[in-house]
Amino acid sequence: MDRVTPILETRGLEKRFGDRFALNGANMSVPAGQIVGLLGPNASGKTTLLKTVAGLLQPTAGEVRYPANAEPGPQARATIGFCPDSMAFPRWMRVRDAFTFFEEMYPDYSKQRAGELMRILDLQDVLHTRIRALSKGMRERLVLGLTFSRETKLYLLDEPLDGIDPVGKTKVIDAILALKPEDASILISTHMVKDIERIFDSVHFLSKGRIVFSGGCDEMREERGQTVEQAYLEVFSCE
Repeated sequence: MDRVTPILETRGLEKRFGDRFALNGANMSVPAGQIVGLLGPNASGKTTLLKTVAGLLQPTAGEVRYPANAEPGPQARATIGFCPDSMAFPRWMRVRDAFTFFEEMYPDYSKQRAGELMRILDLQDVLHTRIRALSKGMRERLVLGLTFSRETKLYLLDEPLDGIDPVGKTKVIDAILALKPEDASILISTHMVKDIERIFDSVHFLSKGRIVFSGGCDEMREERGQTVEQAYLEVFSCE
């Protein structure tokens, strides 16, 4: 992979829960301006890695090198847009209230972007709907919209396609492409490789808490004659 200035790096990153390693020396780089896939089967450590980078978990060892304006630990949340696989909302909260909360919570919130997001993600007709009444697919779109309503340089998306029907997956993938600021980077964790590989610039394969493969997607197709899915199956079929 050509060397591009990274916006994020992890070096020897470890996270233990008791005697179990969720991350075991994970080394990863996310180039500036790219959409990067963090790919691996369930329980490979993808969510732990994203939460550690986002400052929600404290690493046991190793380091995370953030964007120039971010600080390690919980402070990282102020400058990193983190989209979890699920987000808890109060039972009373409506869609419009969630956007108001983000506006008050984050200085980098953009009303202009939020309005555009509502249109792209078909949220305008449910602004007055209680979030608990939304379908899973619509809730996923809402969380995605909230995340991208912030103008930042790094977005982390944890399994954004999980539990969404095929039509909804296409809408979410197209929305990610439409929403990405040109100079921002997006790190997306998923095990649904075939559905989303078309948008990746590069990928990291995570197995048992370690990065076992990293590569550029164009290079993979042109030099190895493989799709990302084929490379993924080759790496993980022996596990």
